Amino acid sequence: MATITVTVRSRVPEVSAKVRRRAEQIVEKAALDVEAQAKLRAPVDTGLLRNSIYVQPISPLERDVTSPVHYSVYQEFGTRHMAAQPYMTPAAEFVYPKFLFAMRRLIP
Repeated sequence: MATITVTVRSRVPEVSAKVRRRAEQIVEKAALDVEAQAKLRAPVDTGLLRNSIYVQPISPLERDVTSPVHYSVYQEFGTRHMAAQPYMTPAAEFVYPKFLFAMRRLIP
């Protein structure tokens, strides 16, 4: 009598690891793109604000694009004495469609 053996091996962990690595790359690229766009859009007097914008890793799938300059929030949102000069929000809005497209392509 003949015996047939069928081996089933899940590739989910392998595929999952590849998808995660690619997602991490997409997140990193998006953060660097937001940083570049924010630097292009930042109001410049002395250049301190523009030069202070950087990407800070939070986790493998999370990044902050930030500026430690104390007046950065006032430039972005304004005050009662000064109109807003947004630079970070428009940068994120510019990059978002490309980020979303790349993430959606990860899983067909």
